[in-house]
Amino acid sequence: MKKTIAIVHYNTPELTEAAILSMRKQAKEDYQVVIFDNSNERPFKRRMRGVKVINNTNGQLINFDEELAKYPDREPKYAMKSNFGSFKHILTVQKLWELIPEGLILMESDVLIKKPFDFIWDEQFAAVGRIQWHQPGNLCDVPRLLPLLCYMNVPLLTANGARYFDPMRCWALQKGVMVRGNWYDTGASLLEDIVKTKPALVCRNYKTLPECYIHYHGGSWRQNNVEEQKAWLEEHKDLWK
Repeated sequence: MKKTIAIVHYNTPELTEAAILSMRKQAKEDYQVVIFDNSNERPFKRRMRGVKVINNTNGQLINFDEELAKYPDREPKYAMKSNFGSFKHILTVQKLWELIPEGLILMESDVLIKKPFDFIWDEQFAAVGRIQWHQPGNLCDVPRLLPLLCYMNVPLLTANGARYFDPMRCWALQKGVMVRGNWYDTGASLLEDIVKTKPALVCRNYKTLPECYIHYHGGSWRQNNVEEQKAWLEEHKDLWK
């Protein structure tokens, strides 16, 4: 069975395509790529070898309006700019655990791979990636496993009760700005579950992992236009063309 790389896509087809092409240039293995498409304007339509698209553009698998409605006391102060993007991202990754139960490498749609990264697929660990101990702007200083490029041993994680999505530990779902549970960004509940379950679960933290990629930062929600994204891709075309 091929190993799988999963990408959550939201309205950035140029960035997503370039991310895949850059991965193909550096990867030593022939990964299957699964794109979970949450787009409401610019879905991923490019046909690419070894790439499967899961279409959620009309809420076929996750209806985010219905899911958000379950949390009427949610705190919008730090979530409106991205339209609760962290919540949607976290919930999508939890769904990917169901769809790819054998495990996966999660890769953000707005990264370009610079160096081989295959070493992060290491089944002796529950997860492998880069831990962010102190997230800038996080008022409760909740650490997380960065979702930019990380391996998740889904069978081991689920067997030990770990969760990627927990509504009590998810960005802005509860009432009150300073409620600690509101400051769990993407990958935070996962890291906490691993830490508290040690030694059954262990996370391998590679401090040098960011050397394997460059990150556009917030490509799917920042107020950047397509031309700015294309300009960034052109600047780094050697990584993906």
